[in-house]
Amino acid sequence: MDASPQLKLILSNYSVAVGRLPEKPLSLDLKTAITQLKEWSGSENDGVAVSYFFRQYALFITAQFDLIINHHCYFKGSFSDLRFNRVVNYGFPLLQTHADAENLVLITDSQRFSAMHEVLYEQGDQAIQEFRRYVKISPIILWENILGSLLWFYANFEKRQPRRAAEDLEWLLEPENWEPIKMSYLAKLLGNSSLEVAVTRPLRKTCCLYKELDAFETCTFCPQPHIQMKT
Repeated sequence: MDASPQLKLILSNYSVAVGRLPEKPLSLDLKTAITQLKEWSGSENDGVAVSYFFRQYALFITAQFDLIINHHCYFKGSFSDLRFNRVVNYGFPLLQTHADAENLVLITDSQRFSAMHEVLYEQGDQAIQEFRRYVKISPIILWENILGSLLWFYANFEKRQPRRAAEDLEWLLEPENWEPIKMSYLAKLLGNSSLEVAVTRPLRKTCCLYKELDAFETCTFCPQPHIQMKT
């Protein structure tokens, strides 16, 4: 399926590029990529660099849910099908996800939960497990990085289509829908809080570690704003 100019524009808002090669790519070898991420983000700590990656990668996962819900399509495949580009926007060292247009497929509404599961498992959990082969970091930190972005998306979507948003959240909060992932990380993060609370108050249990990077500041949702990580 070819991505239309309109769809490419929507994806660009999530820092996702379609059908072109990255100009300053991360290595396909994750061990080398982690070294590159440390250099690019300005961190001397492997865990901070990986957490930085997942704060950026969260935009792609969120874009996938936008595609599934609003455009009846998504990028099939695994984490290994994606490429990542080092870019500078507004003076910040950021990452851009590059996806192959050949992996963009149309789906029906009845297939949306299956597509959501594939994104969570093949592109979310598998990415986390791959990085954790080389770096000791809690999966909760990385899932909270991803889901923080996804909650913002749903908080806005809820204003337009509250019933549809409620259906999706009900599915996402059910642990069996995440299997073989061992739990619903969204249920762990959200608890009994509403979407409105989730995007207006500190909710996450872990720090994303952005505060360890010179280019970024402590975010307003940090549960540990005064704790400095030892390198």
